[in-house]
Parts: sequence; C-alpha cells; structure tokens
Amino acid sequence: MGRCDNSTNLPVHKEDVLVSSLLIYAGLLLIMLGFLLLISGSLGSMFKNSGEQENQEADVKGGGIIMIGPIPIVFGSDKSSVQTLLILAIVLMVMYFIVFR
Repeated sequence: MGRCDNSTNLPVHKEDVLVSSLLIYAGLLLIMLGFLLLISGSLGSMFKNSGEQENQEADVKGGGIIMIGPIPIVFGSDKSSVQTLLILAIVLMVMYFIVFR
C-alpha cells in the first residue's frame, strides 16, 4: 500500500509516480530536441543559401497532422507527404491507446 495524497486521500503508488515522472521527462526531452532541430535546420538553410542566387524557384512540399484525441486529421500538398503523415498518424494513435488505455 502506498502513501495517501493529502488533497484526495487516495493511495499513491510508487510505480505511478515513477511512470508519470518518466513521461514528464520524456516530454521535456522531446520538446528540447524539437527546438534543437528547428535551430539547426534554420542555421543550415541560412548558410546553404548564402552563396546561391536569389532567382531560383523552390519546390515546396509539406503537410500536417491535427490530432483531436485519438482521431487524426491529415493534410498535405502532395501524395508522398500525405502517405508519410498517415503512417505517423497511425503510430501516434497506437501510442495514444497504449498510454491512455
């Protein structure tokens, strides 16, 4: 039996505290990794395009996923982007059902 939480008088188990703290640290690590990727991508494109001419046209492709609970909304500008995002959406749905079962 674990100790009781003062606000709800429900027992708190050490395993629950460990899992929740691991999820918090994993989330913070992913946020920091995302910021590092944004910074490195911005710096890389800035130095890559510094010697090139400005008149070149760029072929921009992209897309996104909006997750409303376990339900994904996928959109993209081309077929390959949408296919990649669909795979990511399926992975996110499976992770959602594993974590919040």
